[in-house]
Amino acid sequence: MRAPLQKIETSGELPQTADAVVIGGGIVGIFAAYYLARRGLKVALVEKGRVGAEQSSRNWGWCRQQNRDARELPMATRSIDLWQRFGAETGEDTGFRRCGLLYLSNDDTELAGWVRWRDFAKTAGVTTHML
Repeated sequence: MRAPLQKIETSGELPQTADAVVIGGGIVGIFAAYYLARRGLKVALVEKGRVGAEQSSRNWGWCRQQNRDARELPMATRSIDLWQRFGAETGEDTGFRRCGLLYLSNDDTELAGWVRWRDFAKTAGVTTHML
């Protein structure tokens, strides 16, 4: 069951000053604003619609490690760490759950590709099993 979205009431009035302005209240925008504020910056977050309810339905928060491009994998691995730390830092249940991912195939060419990815994943510290 998905966690219900909490409606966040804000003023329609924009702040007169800000050290940083983050446009977009999706997962990336929210975390950018959070970490900038933790560094002591005055942050204005601007979202055209509902916070956490617009583009977030179309991304995965960069958590998926399996079958990632080698250039994306470090970001995905770091993202998992950040999700877990955020919950511990704030005491909030974000709904993030670390679980597995399963791909099925009966195509020899595709399976060979998975073997190559599995071998790469081991060098990157990602646990991958083929059954």
